[in-house]
Amino acid sequence: MDRLRILTLFGFLAAVNGAQNTSSSTYLILVSKVVRPGIPTTVSVTNLRDSPVLVISEIIHGKSSIQTQSSIKAGSTETQVLPAIPENELSYWFPYELHVRGYVRGTLVFSNSTILHYSPKSMSILLQTDKPNYKPGQAVKIRAVLLTFDGKPYDTQIDIVIMDPRQNRVHQWLSVSTVLGTASREFQLSENPPLGKWEIMASVNEVTQVQVFNVHHYVLPKFEVEVEAPEVLYYKDHLTYTVTAQYLYGKPVMGMLTVTYVHGFHGVEAHYEDQKMIDGTVDLSFDVPALYRQKRSDDYLYPHYGRSETGDYIDISTQVTEYLTGVTQNSTVRISIAMYAYNLEFQHYPTTIKPSLSFSLQLKLSTYDNHPLTLDDQNRQVSVTISQQTFSPMVWDNPANLQPRSQNSSKSAHDRFPASTFPYPSGNMPVERWQLYVPADGVLSISTQLTEDVATLTIEAQYEDAHKTLQLYREYSSPSKSYIQLQTTSNFQMGEPLTITVETNFPFSQFHYAVTARGQLLTAGTFNSSSFTLSPDMPWFPLASVVVYCINPDGEIINDALDVSFTQVLRNNVSLSFGTHRAEPAEAAFLTVSVSEPGSLVGILVVDKGSLDSERTNDITERKVIEEMSKFNTEVSQPLSDWMSMKDPYSVFMTSGMTVLTDAWLNPVYTYPPELPGEGEQMITIEEEEQQQRRNFPETWLWLDINMNQSTTTVLPLTVPDTMTSWVATAFVISENLGMGISAPVELEVFKDFFLSLNLPAYIIRGELLLLEVSLFNYMDWDLEVLVMVQESSMFEFVSPSGGNSSMDSMIRVSVWSQNGTTVLFPIRVTELGQVPIIVKAISLYASDSVYQTILVKPEGIEQSFSQTLFLEFPLNKMTLSREMEFNFPVNVVPGSQRAMVTAVGDLLGPSINGLDALIQMPYGCGEQNMINFAPNVYILQYLSITGRVNEEIRSKALTYMTQGYERELSYQRIDGSFSAFGDSDSSGSTWLSAFVLRCFLQARAFMYIDEAVLMRTAFWLRAQQGPNGAFQEPGRVIHTELQGGLDGSVSLTAYVLMALLEDVEYNHTFSGQVSAAINYLTLKLREGISSNYSLCLVTYALSLAKSPHAITALNELMNRAQIHDDVPTWSSRDSSLSDSWQPRSTDIEMAAYTLLSFYKQGTVEHGFSLLKWLSQQRNHLGGYGSTQDTVIALQALSAYATLSSVEQIDLTITVTDPRDEVATFTINQSNYLLYQCQEIEAEEELHIRVSAVGKGFAVFQLTTFYNIEAKGLSRRRRDDHTHEAFDLDIYVMDYNMYNIFIFICFRLSEDQELNQTGMAILDVGLLTGFSLAQNGILINSLVRKVETSPGKVILYLDSVTKIEECIEVPTTMEFKVTRVQDAVVAIYDYYEPRRKTVRTYTSEARQDLSVCQICGNDCSQCENNEVTVFDSVLSSHQGNYLVQCLAFVLLITLALCF
Repeated sequence: MDRLRILTLFGFLAAVNGAQNTSSSTYLILVSKVVRPGIPTTVSVTNLRDSPVLVISEIIHGKSSIQTQSSIKAGSTETQVLPAIPENELSYWFPYELHVRGYVRGTLVFSNSTILHYSPKSMSILLQTDKPNYKPGQAVKIRAVLLTFDGKPYDTQIDIVIMDPRQNRVHQWLSVSTVLGTASREFQLSENPPLGKWEIMASVNEVTQVQVFNVHHYVLPKFEVEVEAPEVLYYKDHLTYTVTAQYLYGKPVMGMLTVTYVHGFHGVEAHYEDQKMIDGTVDLSFDVPALYRQKRSDDYLYPHYGRSETGDYIDISTQVTEYLTGVTQNSTVRISIAMYAYNLEFQHYPTTIKPSLSFSLQLKLSTYDNHPLTLDDQNRQVSVTISQQTFSPMVWDNPANLQPRSQNSSKSAHDRFPASTFPYPSGNMPVERWQLYVPADGVLSISTQLTEDVATLTIEAQYEDAHKTLQLYREYSSPSKSYIQLQTTSNFQMGEPLTITVETNFPFSQFHYAVTARGQLLTAGTFNSSSFTLSPDMPWFPLASVVVYCINPDGEIINDALDVSFTQVLRNNVSLSFGTHRAEPAEAAFLTVSVSEPGSLVGILVVDKGSLDSERTNDITERKVIEEMSKFNTEVSQPLSDWMSMKDPYSVFMTSGMTVLTDAWLNPVYTYPPELPGEGEQMITIEEEEQQQRRNFPETWLWLDINMNQSTTTVLPLTVPDTMTSWVATAFVISENLGMGISAPVELEVFKDFFLSLNLPAYIIRGELLLLEVSLFNYMDWDLEVLVMVQESSMFEFVSPSGGNSSMDSMIRVSVWSQNGTTVLFPIRVTELGQVPIIVKAISLYASDSVYQTILVKPEGIEQSFSQTLFLEFPLNKMTLSREMEFNFPVNVVPGSQRAMVTAVGDLLGPSINGLDALIQMPYGCGEQNMINFAPNVYILQYLSITGRVNEEIRSKALTYMTQGYERELSYQRIDGSFSAFGDSDSSGSTWLSAFVLRCFLQARAFMYIDEAVLMRTAFWLRAQQGPNGAFQEPGRVIHTELQGGLDGSVSLTAYVLMALLEDVEYNHTFSGQVSAAINYLTLKLREGISSNYSLCLVTYALSLAKSPHAITALNELMNRAQIHDDVPTWSSRDSSLSDSWQPRSTDIEMAAYTLLSFYKQGTVEHGFSLLKWLSQQRNHLGGYGSTQDTVIALQALSAYATLSSVEQIDLTITVTDPRDEVATFTINQSNYLLYQCQEIEAEEELHIRVSAVGKGFAVFQLTTFYNIEAKGLSRRRRDDHTHEAFDLDIYVMDYNMYNIFIFICFRLSEDQELNQTGMAILDVGLLTGFSLAQNGILINSLVRKVETSPGKVILYLDSVTKIEECIEVPTTMEFKVTRVQDAVVAIYDYYEPRRKTVRTYTSEARQDLSVCQICGNDCSQCENNEVTVFDSVLSSHQGNYLVQCLAFVLLITLALCF
């Protein structure tokens, strides 16, 4: 097809040229091939007549047109500028046609037209993020910069969209306004986002830019490894190189270095290894010649063995393991092996030869490693041979005469045949042979005069073992053998004059020129000499093409083109300076910003060096600006197929990005290059090396937009972060006149010569013994005697390793050698609960440091909580009320763990609104449970919107949680559109979960962006799960135990799916057939009888939504089955296997909520008020219920009823008193009714309070108690026969060594359970203090679907638990040194019925009796005062310093004891 299209074009051009030869030439018109909205179109008109011509240029698009006209002088070239075409929705419907007409005294003398290609790209978008890599939970900072065609700021509205790795739209900002072309936004990642490559897509109209960032778990390095090695090595030379390992704050790392060498030779790799100690830097060598002494013999054995495309190389992979911590970092470099000692390169030559004109080029000689040439090198000569032939591969017809070479090729002699073996005749053309001495810079200028018959020019150069051949051909076709050649000697600098020289082989007095860049015609004109001067400006950047042409009297066009590229391209400038290269943590610092133009906007980024990749892919760099501006050229380049070569006037114009209209002779010549033996396309693949960067928080220090106002310099006062690292600062500037500029990166090294750090666990249990780990680092030039002191506190006590009690236990004297580090341990036993401050000081004669941190001390035992809720509603015509509340702590309560809190809020949903971030105390790491972060926020916003009580703070918080929940939920969507608990790792999607997600997403559309494609894919998948009878089937696992449903399983599932479709009007209509079928199925089952109360509740609400006449029947049946207690209906029977709890079963909450919603939909809300009060009183202190489903459905019901309430009459005061005194007072009115007010009160063994209210309105009051109960009674043994626990749970501890403990946990569903299996279950494994899960410790399988870790805990998501015993091994490793460990707790429970639960405890008997000295090293050396030890090799050089420090130490200890 392409060939047919080209041949059609050939025929058209041949016809045009035939017409052109019949008359004298009168005009030549040049115009860009592309028309862009908002950018004027420039037309160049050359008038070849001897009188002026009125030229009218017009662009016609459909029924609209724009035009301009001007008089063009005789024999001149002038430009016309047409107004910019507007943005138009019909741009692709009709072509843009350029019509040009010429008139002389009203008579049409020429007319021509062409189709212009429409491109929407009229501006550029640059995107920047603060980092290339992010961890879950971090914020992605985004900047978009908009530039016009000529590089100026472009102010308009921009859309910014965030796409997850599955191309789901997670978040979007639409119509964002820019200031000086810049817009900034921030996107908060959730704690559990989809991992992988995310995209930021920014668009203005049809112009789009995409920026990629990675989301994954990583750790930034605290040190880096660099290999300083040559990029290329001669195969006869030994390899010497240096490996440097240093902390990011610039100091050396001590450790073990492992080096792996990989030698690539002829496509085969050989591996070698070496190991050495490293202390910051080590010099290494590798015997490369020895490799080739063996390999050279192989060449003779296998002479035809193919060479690798990449050539020979040596890869050096280094791995440094830090001595103190065992942390490992890697670095890899590749060294190319050069087989020749010298390189020859031809430079600065035209790509085609022009007969009769001069030809010049440069030949550069260099060593293989680009080192300066020596005097010996310069004293040797380069042999150059220049030969001209009258034949060319482009004109030969006999393929047998051809040798394997490429058109216009430049190859080394060892890769091709030498010129002397070429089979074609020389044609008696002259051969020049030169012997040239080499100048110091290695650059030789060579020129020769070409003959008029030359077809091929061959230049060979040889120096020592280097041999290079260049072969060029005559490809430009001219019937009259007339040629133009352009040359320039000036450097291409923006803003400086550019002089171009024109050489011809014919006399001519007038030339015309045109300049194109970025796909647009910039300027055109006429000159009458052999040279002319142009003034490059910003629109020329980064690459411009200058075309010079003339027209012979017979109409032949002769032309040539010269490409002009620019390296220094940005006119604007911005510079940054910290004023110092080094600073200490928390020190005041200043960042000075300087720009060229007042009123500029500066975007500043300062990040941890460890978070950057080598290419700065996240940042706006000059390279990115060049690439973006170059995109304007790509739309007009390569106009014809690659297999067709055109070297003629027509192709010169076309490849310069211009369309030419003329009645002169374009002389297009179409050459099909011969298929030379061995030729073919070479595919070049550039592999991006993903580089994973790792470094601790913080990673981004500064992300700031500054408007410079009327100044060009500003100073920003800063406080240096505590992280010891190097900070890299970059900036871009943009201004109205100068456009954009990029700063050079500047670094600030944050470091102290002497410092300490504490290694503390997240928490510790009261009574445990912690070995407080203090690390000391000395980077001074001398050794230090350091006194380390832990400030005494009443909240902990020191434990002497010797068993005694001494005032010296809080301090340790230690020697820290220069450029080294050490660690000391302080055994402490924490006696108080809460946040305990730890203050450590390190004092020496020359330096000191102090650190303040806190550690959380928890009570021993098992955490418990209990909530009681009052619905405070004044009786009719009364303005006072009083209620009594009491609570007795159990007898096995852990002393000191008791806490009590009272809260009050003037809104039914108040407790839940306050707790939107954590409504339940359960993990939520699967597809359904994640919706606890999404669905409740929807109902809260619905309620606030309907009642007109929207609070911006609450709205913003709810939308934030919804956005994060939406983002996380999309990671659980499968390729087929369905959702499942663990996404694509499940065997099938879940009908129940897909319906739940669809239902929530549809409800959320009123408040946030939801990708319609996500909704439709899910809905169509659900439609496919409906059977012929209208029932929906479940192909996947039902993780909700109650929905497994036995005989009523399909009934409850169908009702659940039906709810999702009925609650949205649009989807109810779209899937009306499926809705009707499901309603008929449920109606039939209702007539037949539904045994499960749970299923009947769902059916009742679904039929109520459908406004079915059978809904009333279903609700009556439901109420007839209810058991009424205190005017509150309930539907469940007692289950002895459930654990005791003040909260009802989760299914009871769900059934109550569905019943309330049914009352609401049927318009009988008054029948639900008692149930409403009961439901509102069952919430925990977080505002939720036991699990996710009951919380979501209950809040939907409460929000529906809450819309019926009024706050206009609310004004009351609540007073809380105990038997002795008033303990709390709350005032609630219209201004603060949503405020969740709380007050801690003193918790006694028996808690009695009176709650009194005065005023009007209502309030929700809650008393919550928190406490721990002793765990000693919950052993690791199996349950006793008389107990009725839901699960059998056994724990076995294998404590083999100091640093590892293996926990074996076996479980099953108890035999007396009515269930045969649960839905999803949670195994909550508490870890002994100081231990964490070993790396890759628990494998994911069909039982364990997911593993989550947090300090001191491992959460396992179990697919289900049956009556067959399963066992799991949990390997743990010690991170912090702790003895006298308390019991840890293990619990297993049904996620959707948390009261179906069993709890056990375990401990390590060995660690309860472990002595301090068993952890403190040999002879307690790390926990006691050390005698000063000075190595003999150091004594003589440091003896004076040592004696001074010893004397000073006496003073230090005395002072320390005094304070």
